[in-house]
Amino acid sequence: MSRTFSQAHREAEITAATDAELDVLVIGAGATGAGVALDAASRGLTVAVLDMGDLASGTSSKSSKLVHGGLRYLENYDFALVREGVVERQLLLRLAPHLVRPMDFVLPVWSDTARRRLLGVGLTTYDVFAAAALGGRLRDVRRHERVSAEEAIERAPALARSGLEYAYVYGDCATDDVRLVLSVLQEARRFGALVLTYSQVTGVGWDGDRVDRCDVLDRLDGSSYTLRARHIVNATGVWADRLLGLVEPGRATTLQPSKGVHVVVPRDRLPLERASVLLPSKQGDARAMFAIPWGPQTILGTTDTLYDGPLDDLGLDEKDLEYVLAAGNAVFDASLVPDDVVGAWAGVRPLLRAERGEAPSDLSRRHSLSEGTGGVITITGGKLTTYRRMAKDVVDLVVDRDGRRARCRTAQIPLGGGVSYDALRQETASMAAALGVGDDAAVALVRSHGNQAAAVLGLVASDPALGVRISPAAPDLMAQVVHAARHEGAATVEDVLARRTRLSVRARDAAIPAASAVAALLAAELGRDPAWIGAQVREYVDAVRRERGVLGRAASLATSSPMGSPHD
Repeated sequence: MSRTFSQAHREAEITAATDAELDVLVIGAGATGAGVALDAASRGLTVAVLDMGDLASGTSSKSSKLVHGGLRYLENYDFALVREGVVERQLLLRLAPHLVRPMDFVLPVWSDTARRRLLGVGLTTYDVFAAAALGGRLRDVRRHERVSAEEAIERAPALARSGLEYAYVYGDCATDDVRLVLSVLQEARRFGALVLTYSQVTGVGWDGDRVDRCDVLDRLDGSSYTLRARHIVNATGVWADRLLGLVEPGRATTLQPSKGVHVVVPRDRLPLERASVLLPSKQGDARAMFAIPWGPQTILGTTDTLYDGPLDDLGLDEKDLEYVLAAGNAVFDASLVPDDVVGAWAGVRPLLRAERGEAPSDLSRRHSLSEGTGGVITITGGKLTTYRRMAKDVVDLVVDRDGRRARCRTAQIPLGGGVSYDALRQETASMAAALGVGDDAAVALVRSHGNQAAAVLGLVASDPALGVRISPAAPDLMAQVVHAARHEGAATVEDVLARRTRLSVRARDAAIPAASAVAALLAAELGRDPAWIGAQVREYVDAVRRERGVLGRAASLATSSPMGSPHD
């Protein structure tokens, strides 16, 4: 694929997708859909992937930012699910070393901790799975060990007043969920896949007893087109029932959405120096939560509650906020209050419908693969960590249908260049220093952009005004806005501030003061007029208001940039 991933090439991409029948049409550009696109394209199939919004704009950008085996699933003796997660974690450490990084986790133990004698056994099992994935020995991710209360507090000072007796320390990984999805899609494009965001399926067509085409609304310009494909894959996650309703009107729903909420607080309110903390519930229910260090901040979450409201209008409600803060305060004695919250996000997971009385935390996190009416393949469930395995199962089914011999290659395809983090870090730091860009920005660029970090800094070299930070809250540069428009498919201010960067949740003001400058850069790259700039700022403010919900902070924020456009 010679074209860069830019909305400026949208018309050409649509033409390429409509010119001939595709082998595979993937609907949904979250982690699973991206994985299917890469797997199918790398096996030589012609592929297009659609999403009604931006890439990863649904559940895949609302995770806990972890790549992990799921230690808590051992409580339900779901060994196969945990082993699968650990194997995929180890693969991602190798394939995307800039994006997936090892992290220590502290599991506190108190005198009233339930089943405390089984914790060491469970952690040993976790280590065994990881070692098996690496041919018998662990590397990169640590083995678990029991540590004293003092040693645990050294790693996680927020535990200082918690009264713990001792703790276990074990290894898992953290990531940036959106950047991971983007890297997968970039590789899929390298193998020839077409990626069309803001493209909503509005209807389907039939050839005999199978669905062979989809009518698509271009949500950026209002036009419509039709795509034809031999295989249709429904990877829309929690929206799967909605899509299947177009195929079979009136069908019963099969998914039960479960809402998960995270909040972000300043690190000094919940200090975690070198480790995340797995928080056993102290509120009388079965939920477990994480406290995760995130630069100058700490993430606290997630909730796990049945949700039957609108899927397209999620936000933080009062019960969500009360629960998360109470869970943190119960463990850390931190006296967290709503004013401590810098940002928040809410997402919904697609779980199979519960039996009467089942709690969301009891529902399986396994993925489900099915062939439904019209031959539409639907993949649901699972989690971010296992997206590659889910995609493999889908494409194995596709090639089996075709009678092909084409093995999965994604366990050997590096993401984002698969570069050595240390070598890239040194190279980027040197280039950043020569340009007067701070070392923290250089580190952040390597972590988010991998081998494209130098390309972003190259924009600063060409135009020093692009070396300005978008917001004081994080080291993201205006150059990243231009790069996002030219190479990462960004179409809106929200795409940039909520997903290509995470300023919508990292900045207390959601970087709204810089929204006009961001919109101006996007407009210059994508050929938009001044009216579009103003509309984009208003739409972004509305999006922040919706997501922050009960916090309501966005309502009083200024919408003008104190810096103006970097080209003023």
